[in-house]
Amino acid sequence: MFPNLVTYHVYRGPSLPPPDAIAYQYLLAGNGVFLRAENRFVASLVRLASCQVRGLPPLAGRLQLKVPRLPARLLAQVVADAGQIRDGRGRLREALYYFHHTGSRIRVTRPAQRATTISVTSGDGGDVDVILDLHSHGAMRAFFSPADDADDQGFRFSAVLGRLDGRPEIRLRLNVYGYHLALPVTALFDGSGDLVDCYSSDALTGDTGGNPASWLAGHRLANSKGNEGRNDRGT
Repeated sequence: MFPNLVTYHVYRGPSLPPPDAIAYQYLLAGNGVFLRAENRFVASLVRLASCQVRGLPPLAGRLQLKVPRLPARLLAQVVADAGQIRDGRGRLREALYYFHHTGSRIRVTRPAQRATTISVTSGDGGDVDVILDLHSHGAMRAFFSPADDADDQGFRFSAVLGRLDGRPEIRLRLNVYGYHLALPVTALFDGSGDLVDCYSSDALTGDTGGNPASWLAGHRLANSKGNEGRNDRGT
């Protein structure tokens, strides 16, 4: 029905092929297989697999944020709010938030949801202006569960907060149609505040959760100037 939903190209350089896919492109280059996708918020060219293909030139991956980065103060507000969401026994419940970016205005919403200490569900999948969905894990560590992986099949940033009863931590990734790419918080925000960025700690310990801690090696990360302008979650 949509022959150009996904397209396939052999990269022969020096320029990239035209962006002719509705969803994304696969590119075969001299140094591996790349995925190329773009929406109103981000343009990405990500190496999915490394290999040597003789006779083809190499590509350099890149990730460009097309809108100003989100202010870190919004993260602090979300952490404070999530830390107040508890059940009748005083235990932290999970919570879901959407970060909306219109280009000139950024706002955070907490949609109608049903939450327990180990899951949060919402019938609201978020509008097209949602750049990030974030959910909290209460007192548990920040990690993406298999349910999150199954749910995050679109093209959007997602994040998870953890250890809200101690020193809060955060994990950020970009979801590109079923591929999940770990990123530092500063790829999307202008800082991480008092949060522990799990991307940095993973790089030190080697605990990458299935995403290479060295993913940004060989990739160029670019941001627009300026700082401001699912849905089932289970553990």
